[in-house]
Amino acid sequence: MAAGRSKSLYITYIRVYVKKLTLSVREDLAERAKARSRGLGSLSRLVEDFLESIDGEGLADVLCGELGLDCAEPLTTPGEIAARRPRALGPPTAALVAEMRRERAGRL
Repeated sequence: MAAGRSKSLYITYIRVYVKKLTLSVREDLAERAKARSRGLGSLSRLVEDFLESIDGEGLADVLCGELGLDCAEPLTTPGEIAARRPRALGPPTAALVAEMRRERAGRL
């Protein structure tokens, strides 16, 4: 490093807000889950991991982070894709197929 030059260190703090959640589960299941979670971390962390695993966007964020990918664009859900599709201009496919079958049957 050249004389008179210094390196700067920037630290970004990310504040994560935690929401307290009350769950109702069978007592025997709660006790088994607590016992099992002792070796794996906290029960809260296990529930959080499970909820992330069923949340497609959360799972994608984790995978992007682990793979070092820039996934800043939000995921598009299948419902959003279907809603953005252009509407068909002609008759429904089922009607076209039925017409083709009638024509073929007429030729036989």
